[in-house]
Amino acid sequence: MNLTDATLVLLLAARIHGTDEAVRVSAKSVVKKLPRSKRDLIYKVIDSESPLDLVGFLIENLEL
Repeated sequence: MNLTDATLVLLLAARIHGTDEAVRVSAKSVVKKLPRSKRDLIYKVIDSESPLDLVGFLIENLEL
């Protein structure tokens, strides 16, 4: 798994479930599958008071 895959998982959790808890659980699920050097962003989502808002911010600032 790479960071793009993990980000997609978080975006889908936000879109499908729409709750902070769903995004946090998804982040916890994928963080261990990433290389240690790529885990910072996912840990920020896990530790955030509002993971759903943080993922929304990521979506707005995503470069395609």
